[in-house]
Amino acid sequence: MAQNSLLRAGGLGIIGALILVFITFLIADAVSGPLSVTPPGGDGPEALAIGDTIVPTVLGGLIGVGLAALTRRFFSNPSRVFIGICIAGLILYGIAPFSAAEETATAIWLNVMHIAAAIPIVGLLSRWLDASQAPDPTT
Repeated sequence: MAQNSLLRAGGLGIIGALILVFITFLIADAVSGPLSVTPPGGDGPEALAIGDTIVPTVLGGLIGVGLAALTRRFFSNPSRVFIGICIAGLILYGIAPFSAAEETATAIWLNVMHIAAAIPIVGLLSRWLDASQAPDPTT
């Protein structure tokens, strides 16, 4: 039962993240123009397409689900640990766009997309962690 609700929370978080990332991407494209990045080992800059955000967003959500399950199993206060790890990861991962982006505006928009993806995923998974630790009122 708890596993189903974890997958539900993760799935809803990923869907919410995809929607927010798409909206952020469209705003970034309208405000700053095409977002150009140089992929690792790439020959030169490439325009980032909206479809390029799908796999990283889904992968981030799945990693979040796994991390939520692990923190629930191994920590007495899993929600706090989970949020702490996610914030630390988001800060550390925030450096990557500045090394790949061709312009500062692109790096900033990529970081805004990371935050937009994290909000629903981390939010729903931390709420699941809180609910899974609450005593069962029916017992």
